[in-house]
Amino acid sequence: MEEERVNGREMFAAMSRQEKTAWLLLAAFGLSAGLVGWRLFFSDAALGKNVVYPAWYLFWVGYFFFIRKDRTVAADERDRIIQAHGVRAGYAALALMLVVVSVLAEGYGEFVASRTGYWLANFLVWLVCLSVSLHAAVMVWHYWRDRR
Repeated sequence: MEEERVNGREMFAAMSRQEKTAWLLLAAFGLSAGLVGWRLFFSDAALGKNVVYPAWYLFWVGYFFFIRKDRTVAADERDRIIQAHGVRAGYAALALMLVVVSVLAEGYGEFVASRTGYWLANFLVWLVCLSVSLHAAVMVWHYWRDRR
């Protein structure tokens, strides 16, 4: 029995609006989490307030070019269930990260005190980006599993 190969355009056309949004969220906030994490822990450049702007630009450009034109049903029951799984995973991860950081912060008092306010703000933004990335990854995984 031969497998049918589906090209990218056919697969993209077969995706629901929610699935496209999940992929876009994963791309935008996954890249943003990587960028912010790199800037926080490995880069010598000074941090500013505009570290996450590229993720927002990518998300909104992708939304206007790919998702806004999609006139399919916004969400059906399956999409709502998948969305709920993603939200649950994202919030659980965010809560876990905040608890772990709170517990470990006492031992790293000098390190945290030596950082600027921008660093601390970007660290919290990084945690949120990781949470949204996990939310989107769980949604993408559920859609992929349903497609198989």
